[in-house]
Amino acid sequence: LSSDVCSSSLSSGINAEYGDADTLEDAMSGWGTDELVIINILTNRAYNTRLRIANYYESRYSDTLWEDIKSETSGTFRTALKALVMPEARFLAEEMRNAMKGWGTNEDTLILCLMLSLPDYDTVQGIRDYYQAIYHWKLEDAIEDEVSSSFQELLVEIIKRPKFDEKAEVDEEGVKADYNDMIEFIDARRIVDIVYLLTSRSLSHISMLQEEYYQEQGVELYTVLESITDHHIKDGLVSFMSVASDYPRYCAYKLHNSMDGSGTDEGSLTRIITTRADKDLKVIKTLYGEMFDKSLYQAIKDDTSGDYRRTLLALL
Repeated sequence: LSSDVCSSSLSSGINAEYGDADTLEDAMSGWGTDELVIINILTNRAYNTRLRIANYYESRYSDTLWEDIKSETSGTFRTALKALVMPEARFLAEEMRNAMKGWGTNEDTLILCLMLSLPDYDTVQGIRDYYQAIYHWKLEDAIEDEVSSSFQELLVEIIKRPKFDEKAEVDEEGVKADYNDMIEFIDARRIVDIVYLLTSRSLSHISMLQEEYYQEQGVELYTVLESITDHHIKDGLVSFMSVASDYPRYCAYKLHNSMDGSGTDEGSLTRIITTRADKDLKVIKTLYGEMFDKSLYQAIKDDTSGDYRRTLLALL
C-alpha cells in the first residue's frame, strides 16, 4: 500500500508539471500574453519543480520555455522570469557574462554573483561549467581579461576555492596562526597575501578568525581591510567577510542598497530575490525588517512596478 501511495503521488506530481507546462504554453500562444498565469505558476513552484517543467516544455514544444518567455516579455520582468526557469548556476553565469560584455565592466555584478553562490561549492562549479559550455571560454580567463591586480586575484581565487565541510570543527590553533599572519599582512599592506589566506579557508574558519581579531584588537577585521584597500577590492573583501560571518544579513544589506536613494538597482534586487526564494528568503525578510524598520515587501512595492513587482512580491 505504501508503495502504491508513493507511486500515485509521484505520478500526480509529474502530471501536474506536465499540466503547468501546457498552461504556460497556452498563456504565451496566440494573440497576447497572460502574464498573470505565468507569474502564478513560476512563483508558486519549488526550484526543482520549475526545472522539470522547463525540461518537459522543451521536449513537448518547438522552443525552450526560456525562449518563449524571452519572445513574449521584456525588461526586468523578463530577467526575473529567466532566473526562475533556468538552473541557478546558468543564470548567474549569464549574468557574469553580461557584466563583462561590451564596453566596460560591472564589477559589482561580478562580486554579487560570486557572493550569492559562495556558500555552495556545486553552484560555483556550475557557473564555471556553464560559462565554459556557453561561451567557450574559461570564466577565470574572462575575468583576467576584464579586471586586474588584487581584485582579479580575489575573484579568480573565489572561483577556485576547494570544497569545505562547513560543519566540521574549526581548528582553533589554525585560527590563531592566521590571526598572526593577518596582522603581518595588514601592517605590510600585502593585499594579495590577504586574498590568498581568506580564499583558502572555510567560511566558518573565517568567521572565527574575525571573532579572534575583534577580541584581540577591539575593532572589526573588515573595517581594517576597508582602511587599507579601495575601490573594487575593498568591496569584494568586505562582501566576502560579510558572507562568512552572516550570509542572510549580507543579503538583507544588499537588498537595502539596491533600493536606497534615487533609482533602483533591479539587477541586484532580481538576483537576490530569485536565487534565495527557495532557500533562506524568509530569514532575509525578517532581518530586513529588523535592520531597516521597514518590511521587505513594502520596500519592493514602493520601488518597483507592474509585472516585475508582482513577480518579486509573489516570491516573498
